[in-house]
Amino acid sequence: MNAETLRGVMETVSEHWAAEGRGTLRILRERFPGVLFVAVSADDVLEEPVGRAGQVGIHLIRTTDHCVSVVSDSSQAGGVLLAVRE
Repeated sequence: MNAETLRGVMETVSEHWAAEGRGTLRILRERFPGVLFVAVSADDVLEEPVGRAGQVGIHLIRTTDHCVSVVSDSSQAGGVLLAVRE
């Protein structure tokens, strides 16, 4: 995942999460086809986010294995995990 895509994801979450909540996932999927988006409770994520958009931690995830895993290297990322503080 390149820096421009990550920046766009963070901007989209910042713009829409307060009003749309998890509906923001639909917007993200439309704007960034081919990128996997998952939202979970922040309590379920131990790793530090690569960025924040309000109450949402932005994590990169590797999607090439059978299990999704959080990664810090953007070249390995095929998706974004949104860790939501509720």
